[in-house]
Amino acid sequence: MTATTPVRLADALVRAAGGPGRELPDALDAIGLDAAAATAVTDLVARCGLPANPDEAVIGVAVLHRGERVDYLLRLARGAEVRSERADERAEAPCRLVFELADLVVAMYGSRPPLPAGTHRLERLDDWFMTNGDPQDPFRIIESYMKATSTVLAAVSSAGRDLNALAARHVADKWGLWHWFTPHYDRHFSRLRHEHVRVLEIGIGGYRDPDVGGGSLRVWRDYFTRGQIFGVDVFAKNGLDEERIKTVRGSQDDPEFLRALAAEHGPFDIVIDDGSHINGHVLTTFRELYGHVRNGGFYVVEDLWTAYAPGYGGQATSSAGEGTSIGLLKSVVDALHYEEWTSPDEGADAPDHAASAVGLHVYRNIAFIEKGVNAEGRIPSFAPRTVDYY
Repeated sequence: MTATTPVRLADALVRAAGGPGRELPDALDAIGLDAAAATAVTDLVARCGLPANPDEAVIGVAVLHRGERVDYLLRLARGAEVRSERADERAEAPCRLVFELADLVVAMYGSRPPLPAGTHRLERLDDWFMTNGDPQDPFRIIESYMKATSTVLAAVSSAGRDLNALAARHVADKWGLWHWFTPHYDRHFSRLRHEHVRVLEIGIGGYRDPDVGGGSLRVWRDYFTRGQIFGVDVFAKNGLDEERIKTVRGSQDDPEFLRALAAEHGPFDIVIDDGSHINGHVLTTFRELYGHVRNGGFYVVEDLWTAYAPGYGGQATSSAGEGTSIGLLKSVVDALHYEEWTSPDEGADAPDHAASAVGLHVYRNIAFIEKGVNAEGRIPSFAPRTVDYY
């Protein structure tokens, strides 16, 4: 196959992306990395909406295929068309999105629904952000790159695009730069989107600054068009309360406060723990609030990485255990199966949540516990408990 014009190249990529997956690598070999990447990146730039990042941002895009690589730099400035240029892989880019050519082509041109996540790798120069920010407004540079990255990735795939865009618009750190949560949120929350839900998020953002934070609350306000959104933070927050948003000040490590919160504003359809990320606090909050989630709803824990961070009460280990957020999730797996336990007391020591946890979905740094009735009955007694048929 020889594709000599942009139209024929684009058509070749569409055909390759829509064909059998096993044939895709050979089809891309025939097109060639340089030609395929140039066409895909040109199309990506054309699909980008007008950037909303406050300051110009430079996003690298690297495309890999069979050990070879081509690089581009994308320049995004507020209200201007995105510009791209071929670059050397050593060219400095504070953020670089790295794609396998096959993944990029399928995400952009495939006939099947795209993956919600796992389509790219992010390379980020953390020291660059530390040294190039404005000391008077250090979050501005982060906001610019969050929004710029979201603009680029929204052009790659439609998966979770609406929620991704909301996160970028309201500068919520659930998408872009270091977290990639919104496609997972959209996957699980979409069926509730137009319901009259009550959503509680622990952690408003902005730390001690009373005038910073609230981006996630606004995301949920806009995503759940009929929802009532509640936010909790240990620090005072100004100017966030409105018709469908209410904020409450208190500590997620205070059981009495959490019980009063649930009594006044619950039950909730969704509880999201994006608070201190201190492992002991995560366990306290789960213990007090999980029971106040309605059946059919979700309890979400973000930033699971702190289970491996001793500074957050985690463990310096490759297998976090009891007393950590990861340990909690491991215990939920056991609790899901409490009716199958074979301990002498037959489940008498099952935790309170065992009969109401019906699903556990764990992704990188975020987990969703699905609430419902977990009482299907154990496997029948006549089913053999020992293997006797070999």
